[in-house]
Amino acid sequence: MEEKVFDLVVVGAGLMGSAAAFHASQLSKISVCLVGPPEPKNRQEVEIFGCWHDEGRVYYRISPLHTWQVVSSRSIERLANLEELTGIKICTKTGCIHIYKDKKKHEENIEVSRQLDLEGQDISHTWKNIFPFLNMPEGASICYEEKCAGHLNPRRLVEAHQKAAQLAGTHLLKEIVMTVRPSETMMHRWEVVTESGTVLQCQQVLVATGGYAALKPLFQHVKPGFVPKLELRTQTVAFLQISEEEAHRLWRMPCMVIRHPFKNLDGGYVVPPIKYPDGKWYVKMGHGRAYEETRSSLAEVTHWYQQQSGVPECVQQLTQYLKYLLPEH
Repeated sequence: MEEKVFDLVVVGAGLMGSAAAFHASQLSKISVCLVGPPEPKNRQEVEIFGCWHDEGRVYYRISPLHTWQVVSSRSIERLANLEELTGIKICTKTGCIHIYKDKKKHEENIEVSRQLDLEGQDISHTWKNIFPFLNMPEGASICYEEKCAGHLNPRRLVEAHQKAAQLAGTHLLKEIVMTVRPSETMMHRWEVVTESGTVLQCQQVLVATGGYAALKPLFQHVKPGFVPKLELRTQTVAFLQISEEEAHRLWRMPCMVIRHPFKNLDGGYVVPPIKYPDGKWYVKMGHGRAYEETRSSLAEVTHWYQQQSGVPECVQQLTQYLKYLLPEH
């Protein structure tokens, strides 16, 4: 890359970093460089991973938390604009059902939906007519968010933000950053050094590496001994493989956000059938706070990502819950 001084270097090319680079690129007369590794082809050969290495994430608007509702609604609007700008399909609108054990919290959700005109429907007593292929926990209260909800592809979201940023002049460097250090000249303030030896000169640095900010010595030359205080928690998911014919049968299946316990699980979420890069169809389920574990070192995090097995007991519980929700499996 030609030697130049960027106004901003964004470290980390995942969900947050790619989005940050795009939005920075929309500012007038701002030169931006986004640096970070692509998704690894072989997990056993690398130590940097991202939570965006997947095909499905649930999105919805209705929430009793005002900040969540506002940020989510605005983000969903922007996703449509991003799809139009890049030609990359990110979202699949399936709707989302919110399943509560606590009737009071369900009623709060319905009231928020009414006040903000989000069109949430109380289907606690009619869900079987709408989704006859599902099974719900006995006595559950259910809110159906039919519009502006579904699942998005995090891989395509990263790709779209990077493409849009590049269209606006952002430089993309697919390398791993080793450290950030102060400049020894008056021409620029910071230097971002990659593991391959590339040195990026800039006036400002935005570190968007997620948990790796606490695992890699990125700040050793900025403030010796400084390590961000981050609590790194694991998440386990279970995939139920289904046939293409079954995927078509479940074409009306919504995403699910579940706040109703099942055995040792405190709830979870379900993503409807998605065709993965291996050509197979899967229904995915994740959990809430139950079964989360903490990791504190790079070696521990690397092992977690490389093993790809999660917590075996959690996988078993998720599988049982998923089969309960989809009784014909």
